[in-house]
Order: sequence, then structure tokens, then C-alpha cells
Amino acid sequence: MNQKPGKGSAYGWLLQRITGIFLAFFLILHFQVLHFTARWKIDFDLVTQRLESTGWVIFYLIFVPAGFFHAFNGAWQVIHDYRPKSRTQKAVKSLLWILGIALSAYGYYLIVTFTKGA
Repeated sequence: MNQKPGKGSAYGWLLQRITGIFLAFFLILHFQVLHFTARWKIDFDLVTQRLESTGWVIFYLIFVPAGFFHAFNGAWQVIHDYRPKSRTQKAVKSLLWILGIALSAYGYYLIVTFTKGA
């Protein structure tokens, strides 16, 4: 149990807290806009109208990687608690990073597609 945390784990810890704060803010904004407004019907036109606004595009460009980082870093911490072998750690960590980057890129692609189509 005498294991010194490295700088990487300190940055992961800090970014987990920062993305958690972002996600809490985004969740409140999401509920306010989509559930507590007068317009209850959410359809394709409403989403494309919202993405015509630069503010919403910026919102989603921050939300997508923050959500993926928070989720995959949390999953990594759970896996790391079980102290897998070094080789398994590298494989799982690489897989989580690849998934996070690929899904963030796909999210960006969808946002750009919606904004160009709007």
C-alpha cells in the first residue's frame, strides 16, 4: 500500500473535479432548457434551431469531451483500485483513451454536421 501517486494521477484527480463541476452546471442548464420551458415537444427542428446559436455550439463542444473524460477517468479509477498487472493497466488505459478520443471526435463531427446543415 506504500504507493506514491504520480503527477499523472494528480492531474487526473483535478480534471475529474473540474469536469464534474462542468457537468453539474450542464445538467442544470439541460433540465432548465429542455424540461422546464414552455415548449415540451423536442424534435429535429428544435435541435437544429438551437445549434444555430454560437453559444449552444460552444456548450456542446465543451460538454462532449468533459463528459467522456469524466466517465472514462472514473472507470479507470475503479479499475485501478483493483490493481491489475502492469500490462493489463496499459492495455485498459490505452483502450479508454482511444475510446474517449474517438467518441469525442464523433461528437464533434455530429455538431459540425448539424451546424453546417442549419
